[in-house]
Amino acid sequence: MRKFFLCLGLSVTAMTVGQKAHAQFAPEHSDSYLDSRRDSELRHQTLARMLMTIGMNGDESVPTETVTPSSYQMPTRPFPQEHPPRKQHHFMPDIPMDRGSYSPSRRIPAVVQVNREIGLSVTGGLTNYKEKMPLQWGPTGYDRETGWVPGFQFDVADMFDLYEIDHVFLAAHFALGDGTVGYNGSTWNRLGEIAPYKTSSHRFTTDSSIEIGKGLPVTDRFMITPTIVGGYWSWNRDIEGRDGVRSSSEAYGGFKAGITVRLDYAVSDAFVLRGRLGWTELLGSRMDAAGTNGTFHLRPRPEWTAALDFDYRISHSIHFIAGVQYVYYSFGRSQPIFQMGGANAGLFIMEPSSWTSGVTMHSGLAYAF
Repeated sequence: MRKFFLCLGLSVTAMTVGQKAHAQFAPEHSDSYLDSRRDSELRHQTLARMLMTIGMNGDESVPTETVTPSSYQMPTRPFPQEHPPRKQHHFMPDIPMDRGSYSPSRRIPAVVQVNREIGLSVTGGLTNYKEKMPLQWGPTGYDRETGWVPGFQFDVADMFDLYEIDHVFLAAHFALGDGTVGYNGSTWNRLGEIAPYKTSSHRFTTDSSIEIGKGLPVTDRFMITPTIVGGYWSWNRDIEGRDGVRSSSEAYGGFKAGITVRLDYAVSDAFVLRGRLGWTELLGSRMDAAGTNGTFHLRPRPEWTAALDFDYRISHSIHFIAGVQYVYYSFGRSQPIFQMGGANAGLFIMEPSSWTSGVTMHSGLAYAF
């Protein structure tokens, strides 16, 4: 094989195979053609650079120098820096904040905050107690107490999360009433003679209960909280004697158990309306009367309660609370007890059925924690 080169810019390669020779020629390009090819390559480089930089951060730098096709390198993106994992945001209800609102670290719905309080209130209750003798002779067959009794009540409640259960509700309640009411009843003697009898009676009552339940938020402003209730109640009455009739004393007491449904609605971040509906069964009710033998065990009867309260936030921790409650309950007739001595010696006596209804109002202050 032999190679020959021409000086005019044409290269000729001659190959001899036997007696034949072949030649290849490379065409000569003009300057305008080469310039157009260079411009085309530059346009392709610019387009490639634009496509490679789409989606890059503004801080990322891209090579901007222009090179010839023979030494061109594709633009590269800097390796992204590893950022620390973002902290998860806890649920924050969309409640506007103001200067008198709760602390931002305790930004919770108002319907939850009202269930985290310690409250003390003064009370006044209008009570109407009525019992009916097994046999009735005209208007004197009733034994009734009616009047206004002052007192106070203490409430503490908390709502918290327990493991996987949220809005667990726990509360305790204690109320005391102490006052004098009017007594309108009757007297009778061993001959069966009955006469009307009016006097006064001192009334002393206590009511203690605990509740446990779970809040069910419907919205940030409305919550339903069903609870289980258990407690103990007592009532001491001292009927004043007059007109030859001796005074008498009776002590009632017993347990109760049932359910309550609480309804809390936040009219605003500072004002919450609170409703309550309850049913309890009076269990183990008994009565001990001075001058008689034995304890009178009363048959179980229900107690119904309906209440409407409100809670107004004065400052971050101090709230004004007030409300009204209606209650209705009854006692079943007791067993007869034979009397061995005293004025009723030789007789069987019993405690009759009774009904009690009352309205209690309260107002006071609460500390929110």
